[in-house]
Amino acid sequence: MEIWEILRRWHDGQSISAIAKSIGSDRKTVRNYIRLACEQGLTRQNVLQQKEQILPLIQTAIERLHSKADKQALLASYLDEILSLVNHTDNPLKPKTAFEVICQRHDLVGKVSYSSFKRLARARQICAEAQRSTCRIELPPGQQLQVDYGRMGLLLDVLSDRRRTVNAFIGTLAFSRHKFVEFVFSQDQQSFVKSHVTMFDFFGGVPKTTVIDNLKAGVLHPDLYDPTLNRAYAEMAEHYHTFIDPGRVASPKDKGKVERDVQTVREFFRKTIALHPSITITELNRLARLWLLDDYGQRPHGTTGQKPLVLFNEYERQALLPLPPEPYTVALWKEATVHPDHYIQVNRHFYSVPDPFVGKTVLVKVTPSTIQVFYQERLIKTHPVARTLRSTDWADFPSNVQHALDAGLPRLLCLKARHIGPHFEMLITQILSLHAFLNLRRAQGLVALASGYPHDIVEAAAQRAMSLDKVVSYRTFKHILEALVRDRSIPNDELELSLETQSFVRSMDYFTHHTGEPDNV
Repeated sequence: MEIWEILRRWHDGQSISAIAKSIGSDRKTVRNYIRLACEQGLTRQNVLQQKEQILPLIQTAIERLHSKADKQALLASYLDEILSLVNHTDNPLKPKTAFEVICQRHDLVGKVSYSSFKRLARARQICAEAQRSTCRIELPPGQQLQVDYGRMGLLLDVLSDRRRTVNAFIGTLAFSRHKFVEFVFSQDQQSFVKSHVTMFDFFGGVPKTTVIDNLKAGVLHPDLYDPTLNRAYAEMAEHYHTFIDPGRVASPKDKGKVERDVQTVREFFRKTIALHPSITITELNRLARLWLLDDYGQRPHGTTGQKPLVLFNEYERQALLPLPPEPYTVALWKEATVHPDHYIQVNRHFYSVPDPFVGKTVLVKVTPSTIQVFYQERLIKTHPVARTLRSTDWADFPSNVQHALDAGLPRLLCLKARHIGPHFEMLITQILSLHAFLNLRRAQGLVALASGYPHDIVEAAAQRAMSLDKVVSYRTFKHILEALVRDRSIPNDELELSLETQSFVRSMDYFTHHTGEPDNV
């Protein structure tokens, strides 16, 4: 029936391309069937013979022609799988990428040509891409690098044991089109800077300028003429002697070379996920490096016509700025407020700051080994990274506080608590260990309060207070002491009555002599 439909359409005057598209066959097959029919006397001018008459005449050549179309028929057997890859909800692939996945899954590499797949795709209308044109600007080697983030899809994070959104950090050199790709779960300022450091090491040099988006990881305040870079990113650019040129807001063509690469990298991501569904992000980045060097970098670029890696090695590598002799240490910059207790909070730890800066907002530079505090661009304090909750320099506190602490007042309070009992000593020690300066008055109050009660009552109160999931204040501890004293003074078989209740209490004689009946009854 397919052969008959070909002959009928050809006799009607339709072109070979139109026939191939209509019936889902390739043009070579259509042309061969028409040639065989013409050899048997079929022409467009004569009346079309009945199919029972003409089909037997070309039946002997069907097997020979089928051997030429068996590759497309082989792909057609995987049509449902191809469509599922192209129309996948989470990771849809482009038809070409789906073809590569099918070939690797079913051992068809080198056995089926991409041309056969394209004919099948056109016939089944699997792909229909619109073409757009734009103006491009070429730059000399080493002049510019374009950077962008692109959302790729979902991937299992083995650390959190849940699926998370993966973004690709992409850097494309404007001259050679050689690129760097790193898949990340986070887009914060530290991740952004780390990806730059890894990228410069990958290229073995630094471009003169870097064009970026106005994302918050790089730019705090987007502005056409005076954009404000975040501190960590600006410090990194200064270390590598490169300049950052943020693109205009909502102007993707300012970095069009890397914008186009987002689609290419997304296809690589989806193809890799299709082939390795349980891959980790570490292994994904390793395969991305191999893909850049062995596959993408060795294919002629659609715009330049040159292989990106070859063009990079021959011209652009030597035009890049050399890497600094000292490796860059990625730092986190953040704002913090100096609280009345002279501490700032950084990454769930507390660090003391000198007394004149209480109430001020400071900038904190966090590195793996140190914490540096700046106020109005001036370094005012340096701490090693805390291994305990607090890192304290008593010189940061006022002289009266230092005198109280140097005089051994906390030690004296702990000694007084020890004379009362071990539980009360433990309570006072816990209070002072959190922050001796802030909690000194509270510890003094508890010790003074305990002096007016029996030691066993204070011990029981301290034991109960430490079991509470809240701060033990003077008032809380007093209420516990009073409750323990009250419980001890009342027998177990009696209840304490309020004064109002006691006013209604009557003796038994009252009820026997005031029943409301005559006395002689």
